[in-house]
Amino acid sequence: MSGVAQVIPPPAGSAQVEALPDDVVEWLRGVLHPDERVAACLFADITSDGSFGESWVFLTDRRLIVMSPNGRQGEAAITFDLPLEAITGAEIREYVGSSGLVISTEEKGYEVAHFSLGSHYEAADLCNFLRAIVEGRGSGKSIEELRPAATRRPEHRCPKCGRALRRGGEVCLFCIDRRQVLSRLLRHVMPYKWLALLGLSLTFVITGLGLTPPYLTKTLIDKVITPANLSLFPVIVLALVGSHVGSAAVSMFRMYLMQWLGNRVLLDLRVELYDHLQMLRLSYYNRNQTGQIMARVTGDLNRLQQFITEGFQEILVNIVTMILIAVILLLLDWRLFLLALAPTPLIFLATYLFGKYIHALYHRIWRRWAGLSAILADTIPGIRVVKSFAQERRESDRFGVYSTELMRQEMMAVKLQSGFFPFLRIMTALGSILILTVGGYMVVKSGGKDPTLGTLVAFTGYLMQFYTPVQQFGRINHTLQRCVTSAERVFEFLDTDPEPVGTRGGVVLDPLKGRVEFNNVRFSYEPGKYALDGVSFCVEPGEMIGLVGPSGAGKSTTVHMIARFYDVDEGSILIDGIDIEDLDLTAFRQQIGVVLQDPYLFHGTVWSNIAYSRPDATADEIIEAAKAANSHDFIMRLPDGYDTIIGERGQTLSGGERQRISIARAILRDPCILILDEATASVDTETEALIQAALERLVQNRTTFAIAHRLSTLRKATRLFVLERGKLVESGTHAELIESGGLYSRLCKLQSELSQMKAW
Repeated sequence: MSGVAQVIPPPAGSAQVEALPDDVVEWLRGVLHPDERVAACLFADITSDGSFGESWVFLTDRRLIVMSPNGRQGEAAITFDLPLEAITGAEIREYVGSSGLVISTEEKGYEVAHFSLGSHYEAADLCNFLRAIVEGRGSGKSIEELRPAATRRPEHRCPKCGRALRRGGEVCLFCIDRRQVLSRLLRHVMPYKWLALLGLSLTFVITGLGLTPPYLTKTLIDKVITPANLSLFPVIVLALVGSHVGSAAVSMFRMYLMQWLGNRVLLDLRVELYDHLQMLRLSYYNRNQTGQIMARVTGDLNRLQQFITEGFQEILVNIVTMILIAVILLLLDWRLFLLALAPTPLIFLATYLFGKYIHALYHRIWRRWAGLSAILADTIPGIRVVKSFAQERRESDRFGVYSTELMRQEMMAVKLQSGFFPFLRIMTALGSILILTVGGYMVVKSGGKDPTLGTLVAFTGYLMQFYTPVQQFGRINHTLQRCVTSAERVFEFLDTDPEPVGTRGGVVLDPLKGRVEFNNVRFSYEPGKYALDGVSFCVEPGEMIGLVGPSGAGKSTTVHMIARFYDVDEGSILIDGIDIEDLDLTAFRQQIGVVLQDPYLFHGTVWSNIAYSRPDATADEIIEAAKAANSHDFIMRLPDGYDTIIGERGQTLSGGERQRISIARAILRDPCILILDEATASVDTETEALIQAALERLVQNRTTFAIAHRLSTLRKATRLFVLERGKLVESGTHAELIESGGLYSRLCKLQSELSQMKAW
């Protein structure tokens, strides 16, 4: 950034002001004072009239300035200039699809920039920096010392090539080294390398046996038929039969061996994929559909198995076969050999172009397949909703549209194949015709001496075997591109950053006391909208905290952050005084009990679903947990009691019964921190009263966070936290909040009026 006096070094992950475009550097050169330093910048891409444009916000150690092009080539003008001393605050004002940066002074506020959601994180960094400067006035700290940590954000562009990623944080497919993909795939074969080498050796044996018949045919013609020497006839015939029988026997054994190897490697990959699936962050599942993930675990792995069992060794065998046959053809007649090579350059060029186009096409085909799988995974579990709203035809039409698009892409691949493979056959046929024509002429002209008739017949036989690998390279390239595409998708999945569950050196709190502290926590599921915005509170061990507020206020997000289902964007969460990100996540979650708003039960018995939180629990402990959740009685009325199969997602049970089993599962964990996300939402009034009595015993001596829309269920909470639009707006006891007349008081009054209306 030549021409600018100095740049205050930004922290890792923040906007790199030293990487500004050259024209922007020229703008700064003309407006900055010699000793003025740029600390932060923001690119705003929307003008004041709402159209797309360009402006830049610069924070220096003296002032905040905004610059925009003035209409002349390469020139800009300052549209806003405010000394740092005059700034009293900064915030982001959110609109539909865009946001504005508002700078406050003692007299008024100024919206100095308007930008799309892509710049939201940089704007948040700038706002935090300005707030830190305002709060740090009089502390004697320099602007470098006041700079806060950068907002955490997913990478939306590849750090290598700069291309936009399909989803934030994923792997860039353009930067994947395909040779590295294949070598990485073959590393999964290394634990079974001796079996793989045995299979490869058997393949070479089969290849060698396959090369003997043409030579035996030459001997039969030149040594037996032409001189009428019948003494060698039975020997050569037996040798021909033996080569074919031996090749078939070895092929049978090799096929079994390679299928076992392929299935074993497939097993290892499938288990590795599923293990990684368990370790991925919840944000990954928010971005990806279930059907797309299933397509990678099933379809892509099957294609990799095919390549491991056949494709890779076939490539090696074809290369070796071509080399051996080339040597044999050269020894038989070098003149005919040169003629045989005539079509090969065209064949290899066509194979290269075919592979280049088919690879990109297969990426589109696999995405269409994943889309179909996603529709199935979406509609089949939700078939009750589909039928409830009579949308069967609509879902069938949607599936038909995706299927039609898949067929269109597949037919494009078929069009390439239908032109490529016949072209290979034509080239090889022309080569054979050329050899027969020229070779036949040479045999006739030399009187069958140079070359002999047997040599021409053997040459023709070997030539067909030479062209076969050449043709197969086209088909192998087709298979290879399918494999590489699938391998890229699988390894993209495996390379996705996992959740730090087993972080080495993580702090283990055993036992957990249950003190929870939020320090100015901000979190957003997507740029431009905070689900939690500057939330701070401290909960002591043993307290029961009720989280209340309108829908979308951030209640569920708060408890998700406590369980570290997501990481904070800004601020910190402390558990017993330790940053939650420094904890051993597995040990931490083993001391947390969670009852989610939507109870999820696995296909299996009632017993296994309750014991899911503690597989080693005794029968007495499981039954006591069921009784505490008021579920023992209805379980005993089921056909097989605790051994009753409840079906996928527990659909054979009522909503209240599913919820009570979910509560029993959390009770069995005997957690230090208990999270109840609408735990009584799906039960009737009588059952709710019984569960509340059980929960009152359960919450003793443990920290509890409870969410409930029926505010009457939280009256015995130690404190109530009232959230609105991601902010903590009120806190206190039920009586204190009623007396204050704020949001909680209004919500209670509204619910009371609704209850009277229902009773009436």
